[in-house]
Amino acid sequence: MSPSFIRIPAPRAAAMLREHRRGESAELALFDSRDRTSFDRGHIEGARFLSDANFGEIISTLPRSTPVLIYCFRGNASQTWAGMFADFRFGEVYSVDGGYDALAAALTLPETAPFPSTKSTSQALGSFLAARGFSGSDIDAAGEHGLTPLMHAAWRGEEALLRELLSLGASPLSRNADGNTALWLACVGANGACVRALAEAGVLLDSRNDTGATALMYCASSGKADMLALLLSLGADPLVRNFDDARAVDLCSTLDCLKLLRHTADLPLAAG
Repeated sequence: MSPSFIRIPAPRAAAMLREHRRGESAELALFDSRDRTSFDRGHIEGARFLSDANFGEIISTLPRSTPVLIYCFRGNASQTWAGMFADFRFGEVYSVDGGYDALAAALTLPETAPFPSTKSTSQALGSFLAARGFSGSDIDAAGEHGLTPLMHAAWRGEEALLRELLSLGASPLSRNADGNTALWLACVGANGACVRALAEAGVLLDSRNDTGATALMYCASSGKADMLALLLSLGADPLVRNFDDARAVDLCSTLDCLKLLRHTADLPLAAG
């Protein structure tokens, strides 16, 4: 079998770090693969700067049995580095989806709760979970297409169930198979109450998926002017650009969306 690495959502990476800091897992090597200036400006406690210049020294001194956890800006470059560690026969290598911002945010949230028992959930939530095949020990367990219970609730506009899941410890930072958080799914469902609840819970408004798109870009491109206006009012950044250097204003599919974003058309591009 060829060497491989594992992509993990930021909440699970945060749980790994907490376990290590509590001494529950003796070995863990955490690496920051962003540029040196960004690293010096701020990094996750315990992280070691990773670059082409020191990679050789790292792999020559770090035992291959040590679990390796790598983050970058958004979760893309870290996959390249993770593949390199795997190529050098490190047996347990993880790349953090969402990168530094997602991991830093996950570390500020309460620890992920175990999957709620039927005694701790409402009848409505219990039925909702059972109908979608969720059970086990992880409230952020991912089902088909990487969708968590929170994402299902957001997608279907089930505000009460979404708030109950959040109160039970469900993470608003988890990402599905396309790199989207529950915020994107709430926008797909066009439910403003769910969007507000997720914002209150600490969701990253400018989280970019695997193509570099934000929820704001999705709303602009799909003509969801009401959702677009709501995200802007909550502080979503209209100057973020996707991997094709397009901003939300460049993706507008309706005049109403363009009117909401036209003031950004001539502003400088936000930093990558």
